[in-house]
Amino acid sequence: MSTTINHRPSPRPDTAAVPGRARPLLAVDLVTEPALLSGLAGLARGLEDAGIGALTLSDGGLHPIHVAAHLAPLTRDIALLPRTDAVHVEPFHLATQLMSLDHVSHGRAGWLLRAETDPAVPASVGRPALDAAATAREAADVLEASRLVWDSWAEDAVVRDLERGVYVDASRLQYADFEGATFSLRGPAITPRSPQGLLPVLVADADREAVGERVASELADGRVLDLSAAAGSESAIEAVGAVLAEDSGPVVRLVRLVGLDLAADPLGIVSALAAALREHALIAPAPRAGQSLRAQLGLPRAPFRADPARRSDRARLSSKDPA
Repeated sequence: MSTTINHRPSPRPDTAAVPGRARPLLAVDLVTEPALLSGLAGLARGLEDAGIGALTLSDGGLHPIHVAAHLAPLTRDIALLPRTDAVHVEPFHLATQLMSLDHVSHGRAGWLLRAETDPAVPASVGRPALDAAATAREAADVLEASRLVWDSWAEDAVVRDLERGVYVDASRLQYADFEGATFSLRGPAITPRSPQGLLPVLVADADREAVGERVASELADGRVLDLSAAAGSESAIEAVGAVLAEDSGPVVRLVRLVGLDLAADPLGIVSALAAALREHALIAPAPRAGQSLRAQLGLPRAPFRADPARRSDRARLSSKDPA
């Protein structure tokens, strides 16, 4: 069977129908298979040099956060978003791991939130399986708790006063004091505030059903549009243009190329798709040096939100005690 390809340029999709929205970053999804680890740094730098805005890291055996931390000091401008579970984890440790990634990447970290639905996973961490509603509720609770942990240190909390022997001003820290359906979390973080304060949290199309509509449509910072890396330029332009022209639903912050064939000129494939999408003004320009992921995504700065009732210098026996 032969296929005829029309090489006439496609008309530019009307994205002006959604004013005020930043164009999404182009991201490439890499699977963290141990056999690929030795070549991931070179591939990441090649994608960065090609002007790709972000890498998402999906679990292929090595933990996505660990691989992102490995790549952070080896790259300069490309954002790093581990796609990792929010349900069968210890929320405090997850939040601080993501904070640490933001530190080591100098503000290039984000979180592609997913909810694990494999029935074998709950038993591996010693808990019963959750139904769909409970899974979605847990994902929402962990996201809310994580943001409270991220926001538990003020920007100026670290004073390093050698004369008084004081490293941190306790009045500039605050508890998380989160009470969820299945866990509670108090805080504050054990890590100083990270460069972005609140890391961008996005949900990919593939994960939307599992995380639930509250997370995907209300709590997350936006949507990740999944696009096959094997799609031709015309198909990619049509698909992305159609979604960006919509004036409802979560804002598309990333266009993620999935299923990249690493044995078939991955840099050439991605560069061609990036050029075609940029020619039609469907994705953001290459990231600028020193630009945070929040800025690249068009999200506002996230300054410290002081809550006097949660100040950590007002010691309490429990989160229910008065300040």
